Amino acid sequence: MTKKEEENKENEFETLEQELESELENIEEEEKELEGDISKISTEINILKDSLARAQADYHNLVKRVERDKADMWSYITGNVVVRLLTFVDNLERLISATPEDQKQTPLFEWIKSTHSGIIKTLETMWVKSFDSLLQEVDTDLHEVMSQLPGKEWIIIQEFEKWYKLHDKVIRHAKVIVWTGE
Repeated sequence: MTKKEEENKENEFETLEQELESELENIEEEEKELEGDISKISTEINILKDSLARAQADYHNLVKRVERDKADMWSYITGNVVVRLLTFVDNLERLISATPEDQKQTPLFEWIKSTHSGIIKTLETMWVKSFDSLLQEVDTDLHEVMSQLPGKEWIIIQEFEKWYKLHDKVIRHAKVIVWTGE
């Protein structure tokens, strides 16, 4: 091989080496760009995961709140209807207690007692309970004192109306007469 051929070969090698180095630099730059893109995509994925987790938590909280609101609304509506019906229950109870003994064997009286009993059973299926207060101490959460008489202090001696609960909530306070302790 001649010197010129050797120089040409050497130039070819240098040119080839420069081209390879240039391609290697291009590949390294593309790799850095891809790493940047991967980092951006990874960040976006994390942001979307966080957003999805928040959206799911918000949805579950909404479902719970709707269920709670629905139960509260049912309780509120039922309580309002029941309080209006309690006037009829009170009237039936007054009628039953005021009926003279000689009329307590009539079919009409039996029908009145049966109607009263049916209403009470229906209220119980709706989780409504009544409670007697006679000879108990006054509880301001349950009783409304209408009048006072001399006697043992704050003991209920007469009840105009019973108190009622719907589940654990008092829907009507008892109206009572109490002894004052004088």
